[in-house]
Amino acid sequence: MISKHDEQRMQAVDRWADYVISHDDWSKHQKVLIDSQVENARRVGLTKDQVEYIRGDKKPSR
Repeated sequence: MISKHDEQRMQAVDRWADYVISHDDWSKHQKVLIDSQVENARRVGLTKDQVEYIRGDKKPSR
C-alpha cells in the first residue's frame, strides 16, 4: 500500500511531467527556481556543520 505522502509526491511528478510535455519553455522556469534556491542558500550563509545539525545528522559542537 502506498502512503498518502508518496501518493502526493507521485501526483506532483505527474503534474510536472504533463507541464514539461506541453510547454517548450519549461527549462527556463526550472532555471529561475533553482537559481533562486541557490541564491537564498548563499544569503543564509550556514556552515556545513550548521546544515548537518539542522538536518539532524550531527550534534551541535561545544
